Amino acid sequence: MSLSIENLRVRVAEKSILQGITFRVSPGEVHAVMGPNGSGKSTLAYALMGHPAYSAEKGSRAMLGKTNILTIPVEKRARAGLFLAVQSPIAIPGVSVISLVRTAYQQIHPDKTADTRNVQNPFLSRRWNSSSMTLPEFMDTMNKNAKTLGISEDFLTRGIHDGFSGGEKKKMEMLQALVLAPKYAIFDEIDTGLDVDALKIVAKGINVLKNQGTGVIVITHYQRILKYVSPDVVHVLVAGKIVKTGSASLAKEIEEKGYKKYI
Repeated sequence: MSLSIENLRVRVAEKSILQGITFRVSPGEVHAVMGPNGSGKSTLAYALMGHPAYSAEKGSRAMLGKTNILTIPVEKRARAGLFLAVQSPIAIPGVSVISLVRTAYQQIHPDKTADTRNVQNPFLSRRWNSSSMTLPEFMDTMNKNAKTLGISEDFLTRGIHDGFSGGEKKKMEMLQALVLAPKYAIFDEIDTGLDVDALKIVAKGINVLKNQGTGVIVITHYQRILKYVSPDVVHVLVAGKIVKTGSASLAKEIEEKGYKKYI
C-alpha cells in the first residue's frame, strides 16, 4: 500500500504555499524532503496530517491505498496508518508517556488491544480479546524500544515532554513511532538541535522503521541526518514546488553547494 501524493496544493489563510506536489512513497522507502526556510516543507507535513490551518485545494490527492486521506479527519488518518512527529512537540504535564502511547495504540490498533467497553479505567482492564496485546506485553514493547533509543524507563512515567530537553523530546517522538508502528511516518526536522550521539540514535529509529516496512518522509534542511539514514529518494522543495528529485547523492550535492542553483 503506497502513499501517493498527487498535485497537492495547499493554502494557509489566503496565501498559497504548495504549488502542486507529486511523489509516491512505497512501504519501506525513505524519502528526504529538503529545502531552504519558507519553502513549504512543514506545510507538506501538516497538510498531510490534517492540521486545520492548512487547506488542501480542490484536485489535491494523497492516496493511502484507496483512501484519499485529505478528505478524512485527523484521527482517521492516524488509524489509516499515518504518523507525524512535529518539529517542536508541546509538553502535556500530568499525562505520562505510557498513558499517551498506550491510549494512542488502543485507538490505532483496536484489533490488538483489550476490549475496554464499560471499563472506567482501561489500564486496569483484564478483559482481553484472544488476539490482543496484554498490558504487560505492551510495557515490554515500550521498554524494548526505549532501550533501543537510550531512554531511561523512568522517563516513561513522566509527563510527556514535560521538562524534557530538545534531544529527549525528539527521542520520545521516535519512541511513539516505533511503538505505534505506522504504515507511513513523517518526521519534520527531527534532527534540529540534536548532538551527534542523539542524531545517531534518532537515525537508528528511522532505520528500524524502514526495516519493518514503514514508509518514511524525513523533512530536513541539512544532509547531516542522511549520513546515518540512506534515503531512497531525495526531493528538493523550493517556493512550494519540487524542483529536483534524485538519489542520496543529491543530498550530498546540496550539502556542498547549497540551494542557490534551485532558487
